Amino acid sequence: MSYLFKGRLCGYLCQECLEPLSDVVIRLYRNRKEQNTTALAVADPGLTLSLNNDDQVKAKASSLIAEGKADANGNFSFTLGAKEKYAGEAFEIDVYCGTVPRRKPGRKPVQPRQFSITTLQPLWKQTGDGEFAAAWQYCIPWRFWCYIRGLFDAWVICGRLTTCDNGAPIPGAVVSAFDVDWLQDDALGSGTTDASGHFRIDYSSADFELTPFSPLINVEWVGGPDVYFSAKLGSSTILQEDRSTGRTPGRQNIGPCFCVELCSDKVIGTPDQFPHWNKVWDFSIHPDAGLMGSQFSAEGYAGGAGSSYVFGDSNYRSGTLLRGNCPLNNIAAPANALQYRFVIGEYTWSTTPDDPNTIPSVVPAALNPVTQIRPTTIGYVYYTDANGIYGPGDVVVTSADLDASGWLTPILGHNVTVDMHDGTTAVVAITAGNFLRTDELAVMNTSVITAAHAAKLPGGLPKLEAGRALTNGEKEPIRRYQLQFEVRDATTLATIYTDKLSSIILDNSPVIVALDLEELRTNACNPLGGAPVVHVLYTVDHPHLHSFSMAISNNGGTVHAAPPMPLGSFLPGPNFFFRGGNGGPHNGTNTGGFPQNIAMDPPCAYSVSLGWSTRQYLAGGSSTQILYCK
Repeated sequence: MSYLFKGRLCGYLCQECLEPLSDVVIRLYRNRKEQNTTALAVADPGLTLSLNNDDQVKAKASSLIAEGKADANGNFSFTLGAKEKYAGEAFEIDVYCGTVPRRKPGRKPVQPRQFSITTLQPLWKQTGDGEFAAAWQYCIPWRFWCYIRGLFDAWVICGRLTTCDNGAPIPGAVVSAFDVDWLQDDALGSGTTDASGHFRIDYSSADFELTPFSPLINVEWVGGPDVYFSAKLGSSTILQEDRSTGRTPGRQNIGPCFCVELCSDKVIGTPDQFPHWNKVWDFSIHPDAGLMGSQFSAEGYAGGAGSSYVFGDSNYRSGTLLRGNCPLNNIAAPANALQYRFVIGEYTWSTTPDDPNTIPSVVPAALNPVTQIRPTTIGYVYYTDANGIYGPGDVVVTSADLDASGWLTPILGHNVTVDMHDGTTAVVAITAGNFLRTDELAVMNTSVITAAHAAKLPGGLPKLEAGRALTNGEKEPIRRYQLQFEVRDATTLATIYTDKLSSIILDNSPVIVALDLEELRTNACNPLGGAPVVHVLYTVDHPHLHSFSMAISNNGGTVHAAPPMPLGSFLPGPNFFFRGGNGGPHNGTNTGGFPQNIAMDPPCAYSVSLGWSTRQYLAGGSSTQILYCK
């Protein structure tokens, strides 16, 4: 008689993720006299799983019928018969692991393990004269399999990355996992998502226990890592969790197997059938400016009265991000591609032009095309490279993709040059089937728009004039605009959609700053000696100043802070005309400016610093200083 026994083994990493038991050894044992074979054969394998110690393995060695190795997919096969002294009876199935699948080598020594799954009575079916066959497959429950993996110091994260809007998978993204630590966060590893958005990261305890002082000090306050994630698609970061996420329930002290669902709001799933413009950066344009519930005031400031943000190019994108969606084709005429553009117009004054003391109120008479944009990643095109690897390439549009009227070349059919990763490139045309879009429509180059007006005080205020107030003619006014999104059928050129933000403030003007001391006017290297007072001459001016502050310090720290040193801050509106301040001007007796008593300050080198920030969204602050000795 000949018995062909085939099967497949896998193990759950969690309820949503499993792996084949590749390259493990399967051992078949005869049942021993002390075993109740009938009871074991009908028992649920989940109740008979058990880890064998060395003595137990040795005790049943003489009962071994046969052993064989599983392939990379966990498949195995035995042919049993007279040679094995086998006649179709029940047998015990054990698994011997020299290691576990995809284990990352670590610093901890490990030893082989063997465990019993079940006693099985195969359901033999006759396939020929004296020939029988049976098949069996089993997936080990995650609690037991992850326990086994833990014995091998094999840690794994199994996850899925999708779009937040509709749960569409995001393939080709590199997901990285980090452990929050008290000294420095540990990078656990990275994995690339497949076509279904799934990824896997394998690591060992060394990846989260080691510190810069290892091996003398290895630290992990709790048993497992506290994880948070980031993800990149092409060259863009599409997910960046805050490290504090690692200290939240469900992410803290994870075990050897961990499954996670992640989503990105930077990538959009199946595009809407209808176009729309959603946001300027993170601020919704709906309802329109000034309406109840709007994130834009009637004047055009964003983020509420306390913030009153304006927009410009002093940020990491060097422009103003406009976010939304434009489908690839016209739903009313599916064969026709769509294209879009932005148009803009500037408010003016009904009385004095460029009046810095009022907000322009005359609605633009016309809207002109935006023809200058910064590089904008509007999506990703998927292709197979020279190595047979399927993945994404960035789809980036620039001003070169706009025509003279500001219309963006239709995305459908747009040719993208992609890296074949063998030193060559190729051109891929965008189709509905290979394109995954972001929520970026354009990064508007506002410097071109605001440069329509010459600077009121080119070159800034000379140091010799520090302390004086600017005249109205020297002050930059508030520049207010109306911005509109338009979509048209690229074949018929008929406009099918428009959306408008009736008011937005753009500004790229520099802060006008000058700083000096009366005591240094005639000699910048003049030591103040026993002077009881310094007279600070300062000027700071900007149409959208957030705050300014002054201080005097030495190597020991701040000696005179604000207050009593001068300071100022924008307060919730209507306070749109807070521009800064000035202390001065210089006078003939060198007693102008802001007087600060320094009589009790010890002899030392001192710095008078003036710091400031504006309300331009995502722009940082700056400072200047002047030195003196006492």
